[in-house]
Amino acid sequence: MNKPNFIIAGVARCGTTSLYHYLKQHPQIGFPKIKEPKYFSSINLSLPHKGPGDNTVDAKLVTDESKYFELFNSLENFKAIGEASSDYFYYHENTIQAIKEKLGDVKIILCFRNPIERSYSAYNNLVRDGREDLSFDQAIDEEEKRISQNWDWMWAYKAGGLYSDGLKAFLANFSQVKVVFSDQLDENPKKVLESIFEFLEVDQFQGIDAETRYSHSGKPKNALIGALTNRNNKIIYGLREFALKTIPRKYLEKIASKMFAKDQIDPQTRNKLQAYFNHDISELEKITDTNLKNWK
Repeated sequence: MNKPNFIIAGVARCGTTSLYHYLKQHPQIGFPKIKEPKYFSSINLSLPHKGPGDNTVDAKLVTDESKYFELFNSLENFKAIGEASSDYFYYHENTIQAIKEKLGDVKIILCFRNPIERSYSAYNNLVRDGREDLSFDQAIDEEEKRISQNWDWMWAYKAGGLYSDGLKAFLANFSQVKVVFSDQLDENPKKVLESIFEFLEVDQFQGIDAETRYSHSGKPKNALIGALTNRNNKIIYGLREFALKTIPRKYLEKIASKMFAKDQIDPQTRNKLQAYFNHDISELEKITDTNLKNWK
């Protein structure tokens, strides 16, 4: 039975989708057709989630163990077999043990981004999908209430950007953990990919198209775009899913890059978030031995 020997375990809105699409171009790296099975996080979730549009997320979960491992049946010819479920990090208190029990000491890749930018990107992701109707500041204030009501973790705009405890837990449980900072992936994808190829013990490969940025988000620029990206309309959402399965993703991303706009974060909101994240950023600096002054 084929099993993944590495996992991109998070964090969502930190470049995980781009990294997934870059790595799958490597002839020695294989992924299943389902990008985010989220099997190890689904084990302990209380389903269904209650937030707007969360049902469309829950519908894609692979909750059956046999179906999860079936995803990898056709990947026997790849040296590195992976999966990319970006919520494993957030749910690390449960996922780490489950991963170790089923997969052993697999290699772990974690992507981190300035947590303020990550939180705003998560917010805009839900705005894009017609799921979030509050202002960013209002949504932050509602976060604890929403999560307590069993909304999907993507609504955890603040808590989803706390990295230090989760990283410590992964380092304590897995012998090979690779940290990728999204700004470095954006600035020098070739260098980052070379380090990941070395980490995965595959050949260096120069044929990667790393120009495309994936998973654009933001406020639709007009009502028509808003209607086409709204997850609450079953017909439109079905057409959207069909397009994702039939049209190469890089072409869809080129279109999407023109469809959405983002406002600037209100300075008071940014200051509030900066105070919230500063201690965790300092802890992350110590753990990774990385200067993150630009995040402060």
